[in-house]
Amino acid sequence: MDLRLRGKIAMISGASKGLGRAAALALAEEGVHLALNARGAELLEKLAAEIKRQHGVETLAVPGDMSQLADVQAFVRRTVEHFGRIDILVNNAGSSQGGIFWEVPDQIWLDSWGLKLFGYVRLMREVIPHMIRQGGGRIVNIVGNTGKQPVPTLLPGGSANVALLNITKGVAEAVAKHNIIVNAVNPGPIRTERWDGLMERVGKTLGMTAAEYEATFVKDIPLGRVGRPEEIADLVVFLASERASYLTGTSITADGGMTKSVA
Repeated sequence: MDLRLRGKIAMISGASKGLGRAAALALAEEGVHLALNARGAELLEKLAAEIKRQHGVETLAVPGDMSQLADVQAFVRRTVEHFGRIDILVNNAGSSQGGIFWEVPDQIWLDSWGLKLFGYVRLMREVIPHMIRQGGGRIVNIVGNTGKQPVPTLLPGGSANVALLNITKGVAEAVAKHNIIVNAVNPGPIRTERWDGLMERVGKTLGMTAAEYEATFVKDIPLGRVGRPEEIADLVVFLASERASYLTGTSITADGGMTKSVA
C-alpha cells in the first residue's frame, strides 16, 4: 500500500530512544525526511546519521529540552530553515515518574506536566501556524492508555495523558478547516528503556522487583505480553499518512486489549 509519504517532512520529539526512535525509523522507511529532537545530543546525532545512511533521507538533529519554550521554538525554527516546511509533527517527548499517591511530591507532578503536557502544547502551538500557511499537515500525539484507564501508581503521567486527549480533540476541531489532521496514539505497556526504568523505580517503592511489578500489568493484558515499539510506530506512520485522511480528533489505543472500554 502506498502511504503517499515519500518526500514529506516530519518533526519528532523525544526521537533518540524508544517510541520516538521507532517512529523515526518507520517514517524513514517510507521516504520521509526527518527533523529529530531529544535532550541528549550524542544519541540523537548518531540516530540521524544512521537513518540518513540506511534510508537515504535527509535528517536534521536538533538537541533540546521540550519543557523549555526557547528550545521548542529553536526546534521549529531550525526545521523550517532547513527543510522549508513541516508536513508532520510527532509529539513524543515526555516521561513521568510514579509511586504511591500520598508519597509523590509536587515536583514529580510538575515535571510530568512540564515536559509532556506543556511540551506537546508548545510544539503544536509553534507548528500549527506553519501548517496553516502551507495548506495543511498532520499531528500525531503519542499519549498513553493511562489517560483512559488510570493506574494508581502512575497518576502524574496519567493526568497529563487525559489532558492531552482532551487537547487533541479540541485542537483537531480548531484546525480542521485548515486541512490539519490531529490524532493520538495511546500505547499500553511497551518494551522501551523508559518502561523498564519505570518498572524498576515504581516497583522499588512498592517493595517489588521490576519483573514482579511488570507482571501486575501483563496479567491484565488479554494478549499476554508487553508490546513492541514497532507496533506503535506502525500506527504513527498510518496516522501521518494520506490513508488516514478522514480521521481527526480521535485516539487509537494499542495495549493488547488492556483498556476495558467500548470506545
